[in-house]
Amino acid sequence: MSPEPDVPRVELRRVAAAQFQIYDHTVGAYLVTDDDAMAQWVAALCSTAPSTVAADIETRGLDVNKFSITCVTVAFHLGADTVSLLLDPLRRPQHRKLLAQVFDHAAALIFHGACFDVAPLYAHRLMTRAHIRKLGDTLVAARMVKTYDKAGRTLEDLAMAYQLMDDDRTTMSEVFAVRGLKKDEGWWATDIDTPTYAIGAMSDTVATLRLWGTPGVGGTGIMATAARYLTTPDLGMGGRGVLNADDAEQVVEDVQQVNRIVLERTARGYAVDTEFPERFREQTVEQARAAAQLLANAGIRPGNGRDLVNALDARGELPQPWPTTPTGQLKADKDALKIFTDDDAVLRSDLALAHRTVAGVEKVLGYVCKVKENAAPTGRLHPEIKILGANATGRMCLPENQRLLTRRGIVGVGDIRLGDKTLDADGNWTTVRAVHRYTDAAVCTYRLTNGMHFTCTPEHRWVTEDATAQTHLKTLDALTETDTIRLTPPPYIARQLGADAIKSVTEAWTNGAQSMAAAVAWRKELELQQCAAMAGGASVSIVRKQLLERRSADFADRLRDQGRLPNQPLLWALEAPTAELAGWVNGAGFCHEKGAPPHSFDEQWGAAAAVAMYRLGVLPRMCGGLVEVWNFTDVQIAEGPMSLPGGGRADVWCVTTDAGTFTAWGSRGPYLTGNSASKPEIQQFPKEARGIVVSDASDWVSADWKSIEPVILATASGDGQFLADMRAGKDPYEPVGQMAGIDRKLAKRKMLADMYSQGHKAAALQYGWTLDRAKEVAWAIRDSLPTLYRLIDALKHESKNVGRVVTLMGRVVNQEFSFYDNGIRMNEVASRIAPNHFCQGSALDVMHYSILELDRMGLSDHVHLWMHDEIVADQEIADALTQVMATPPPFLQRAAAQRGIEAFLAVDVNGMGKRWEYV
Repeated sequence: MSPEPDVPRVELRRVAAAQFQIYDHTVGAYLVTDDDAMAQWVAALCSTAPSTVAADIETRGLDVNKFSITCVTVAFHLGADTVSLLLDPLRRPQHRKLLAQVFDHAAALIFHGACFDVAPLYAHRLMTRAHIRKLGDTLVAARMVKTYDKAGRTLEDLAMAYQLMDDDRTTMSEVFAVRGLKKDEGWWATDIDTPTYAIGAMSDTVATLRLWGTPGVGGTGIMATAARYLTTPDLGMGGRGVLNADDAEQVVEDVQQVNRIVLERTARGYAVDTEFPERFREQTVEQARAAAQLLANAGIRPGNGRDLVNALDARGELPQPWPTTPTGQLKADKDALKIFTDDDAVLRSDLALAHRTVAGVEKVLGYVCKVKENAAPTGRLHPEIKILGANATGRMCLPENQRLLTRRGIVGVGDIRLGDKTLDADGNWTTVRAVHRYTDAAVCTYRLTNGMHFTCTPEHRWVTEDATAQTHLKTLDALTETDTIRLTPPPYIARQLGADAIKSVTEAWTNGAQSMAAAVAWRKELELQQCAAMAGGASVSIVRKQLLERRSADFADRLRDQGRLPNQPLLWALEAPTAELAGWVNGAGFCHEKGAPPHSFDEQWGAAAAVAMYRLGVLPRMCGGLVEVWNFTDVQIAEGPMSLPGGGRADVWCVTTDAGTFTAWGSRGPYLTGNSASKPEIQQFPKEARGIVVSDASDWVSADWKSIEPVILATASGDGQFLADMRAGKDPYEPVGQMAGIDRKLAKRKMLADMYSQGHKAAALQYGWTLDRAKEVAWAIRDSLPTLYRLIDALKHESKNVGRVVTLMGRVVNQEFSFYDNGIRMNEVASRIAPNHFCQGSALDVMHYSILELDRMGLSDHVHLWMHDEIVADQEIADALTQVMATPPPFLQRAAAQRGIEAFLAVDVNGMGKRWEYV
């Protein structure tokens, strides 16, 4: 068994919660902070039969800050009463004892998103392994329903959907807003001595308790909804699946049990080699430097895919025809470059290899440095493994003509680097941890109520606010009538400025006026549109000022020499204090010649003005060099999604950041958007980064299923020959390759890509084929595996008809999504991804069954990691691990029996020593 994590050292202010016991009618519960009253409620609870208790922690932020627990709230039913208590166990020993009594007595402990809460509670010795084993998670249950939805699973969303309490209840967003704080500042600066903070925390826990409800198809709450969702429609429960009531309840409970097993392991954490990042840097610095120098000698900026493609084109090394963008430029995204940069690249190039080397080193360093940072509080890594968190795949992306606002400037898809800094939804710097690019993706456009148009994939998420000013990430078609789109960070400028700040603003006003005068190319009186954006809201007024004329060509240079003009306006606009920005924006104004079409000024000043306004909470519009103010209050969808010319497809991109949001740059300047946050995710670790995670004692082994997804497909389709070849030790891909005229490895890659609807154009690009050759290979593979492809076609057909498929265990996986067209709600189905959902979903069923079976055998203490088709465990249980993984689960055996064949799973086991490795 692995060692225990260190108790985190945290520094919390010595504060006390206001002592009260009230009945809050908006929550429908007693909210209690009074010490004596809490002791009485806990005694009363423990005098009754064990029952369900909901719990939640409030912390000073995310990542390492989540170990600074400011309070733990619990909620429970006692007779006809609902009670929520606020405990401060890190600062008050008596509260620690009360919490232990509650957790010990509870029949079930319910959280919403337990992968955040459990590690801090366990590290502080507030939760035991026995407590984790009776845990339930409302978020995991919510992920089993309408799985293709990209939003609607936050506690606030579910509380509204299930009408758990009055909409007027106090929320944390409201608590922070009334104090003039951004969200991250609110978590850091607010504590239990703020009564509204305490009330908001306790009301959230009441919502979690009610959301859990009574499990079972005849019960209430999210667990009951999840079970009913899996039942066959014949039962009349609104089901979308194929299971009877008992089996549906068991599947839902099995998923909860898998969550408990995984949480118990991640709570203990993983040992980390803290010297690994520096050692990796030393081992790769010369290689990376040489690669960067090779690129520089060829005129290629490190990490710039467009430079690389242009250089290869100049050298005549690009296969023809090379794909182009809608604007006629050579494509330079990740998919386009796979032909050079994949592990099994078809073509070789010294420049492409150097490009891959530089990017790979930066990526690995980003991951391992994040691991070391996150392991600091306890000395161990506690990954947040989200059970069913990848329940729906989708390209949450923007067209490639949208760029990214970074600390280095405004960069395009070919210039983005891992480690770049961009502004998040709160106006703070956040780090780019991954870049995602796809070719030929479906996109559509939306018209907003302020006249703007946004183009994105339907799955892409945006920063939105609900009626209570709480922030969410949602797709545009998921917005409710009360949701608005936040296009800018909230305005935040100190209400009181000291003497130095006032002087700074005054100088900034002067410099702003002069800098714009230096940038324009005409000598007439200008009309200024002045933006005064102060805390509490932004107001826009038009004033008339006479700016200095440009007296000579070197006017700007002289101002710069005097220190009156920034050398890098955009960088200054990104870094300057907001109060100084206000003065500069007010002074500069936004220039156009009165009564005539707009004149443009130098692009760097236009971008700087747009960024300055954006940071002040005002959305700018760029028109050439002209910057104008757009009304951004209560922006909603006016129309969309609307199809685009050319079939509505484009090359798209997106980034993953630490914050989950980032600032993009379109034709109208900067705007907020978001995708996902980085933890980092264990499942996405580069193979070179794995070595930072090490064993505590025993050697590790890696066991993985051979070709698990094709095996699932062969079993479900009844392709006994495919399974017979595998059972006989034959390679099932060799005859496929012979039929298609390609080698075995390429046949396997192409077959898997075909299973997931890879287009002919994408295949031609990836493998260096002509379009006709790509079609020829695809049809040859289909002809060699007719049984498998009949099922693939049937899955697409089923999805097109009903919007969903069912995995072999019985989980429902949706492909249906909704949107609005001219105010009418429309439904569409992404049926092309149905085979993907079926195969990956059923493979996950197999993984879950193995996790449960190993736990039933008492071996969970020896199992450490679960990765797609791989389980990492101690060497001493290698035989038992192999036996469990090689035994087809009952649902796989049933599927095989229905087709008159015998189920079969093949497993590879490889030793790794005492370090997590790629084997």
